Amino acid sequence: MSKISAFLVLLSSGLGLASKCPPSFSIPKSEAVDHVNPLIGNGGDTPNGSGGMIPSTAPPFAMTRWVAQTHQNYVSVTPYNHTATTIHGFQGTHQPAIWMGESGQVVVVPGTGSVKSKFEDRGLRFSDDTQIISPSYHRVELDSGDGGRILAEQSATSRVGHLRFTFPTDQSAYVLLEATRPTPITYIPTNITYPLGSIAVDPARREITGSNSERQDWIITPTSIAQNASNFKGYFCARFDTPFAKFGVIQNGSEIAGEKAGKGSLLSAYARFPAGTRKVNVRVGVSFISVDQARRNLDAEIANGVALEETSRRTRAAWAEKLDRIQLEGATKADKEVFYTAFFHTLQVRFLIYSSRNCLKPCTLLLWL
Repeated sequence: MSKISAFLVLLSSGLGLASKCPPSFSIPKSEAVDHVNPLIGNGGDTPNGSGGMIPSTAPPFAMTRWVAQTHQNYVSVTPYNHTATTIHGFQGTHQPAIWMGESGQVVVVPGTGSVKSKFEDRGLRFSDDTQIISPSYHRVELDSGDGGRILAEQSATSRVGHLRFTFPTDQSAYVLLEATRPTPITYIPTNITYPLGSIAVDPARREITGSNSERQDWIITPTSIAQNASNFKGYFCARFDTPFAKFGVIQNGSEIAGEKAGKGSLLSAYARFPAGTRKVNVRVGVSFISVDQARRNLDAEIANGVALEETSRRTRAAWAEKLDRIQLEGATKADKEVFYTAFFHTLQVRFLIYSSRNCLKPCTLLLWL
């Protein structure tokens, strides 16, 4: 084994297994995909002590990548750090790398008992022993805080996140969607701004929709486009497969049960499910155009009734089509892990942001968005 391979194996040891997906999430077969370890390059207690990689689930060049949220991300901080012991939600991120900012994100938060919206209150403990992270599937068990466990699973297409939560049957389960949050500008954590947004609950459609204007890199926007760029928003449409027993809006930590809409900063909404609910699927379409376009993206990419296993299969197939183009001979398992993980990283950015019904051709994200 080469010295660089040995170093990277040491770096990645104990960080979770990308190749241990259950059989139903290992279709189609691909040795290349099985050797990807998204946790390589993640971690470190300082930005310069980390490779700055985000271990996300999504197809190649995806518009939105989905990642477990252990940190409030901004320039110099990624949403996930493998040294953390709590997960605070699952984030649809547009942060390309550690030294770039977030924009138009959405966070999905499972929980039981009283609804917790603030980042510092909603963290649920987890163990790496229960976690699987691959390019097409992420699984982790969370301590509900009420003596039970929540199984969280996710996959994604380019513009839609697909999450499945398995709750304890003896606890009151909910899912919260965070639309707006406090966000640092630049790499200084105390330089806080409060992006504005909107949230709406539609029990009949089993949807929670919203938007936010978060764009952490606005300070480097060229003056020639600053006025147009100031209109930027990210939109989302989250659709559940389970009816809402209760719902509400939370703003600045204050819950308004039964409320269906809100605008402003520090804004979230939640849906609570009927007693005894075990499994809840939620699909979250995103768009930079409108809520309606986010809904169209949802319907186009993961239609009603599509199982999480099928979403994972499609995304895994997309990765296999790319990574299987290169076959290694004479390589050790460690060599393959290093090579295919690096190959995987090269196919994440630059990412597509077009919607097929609204653009004549694909376009890529400019650095100042």
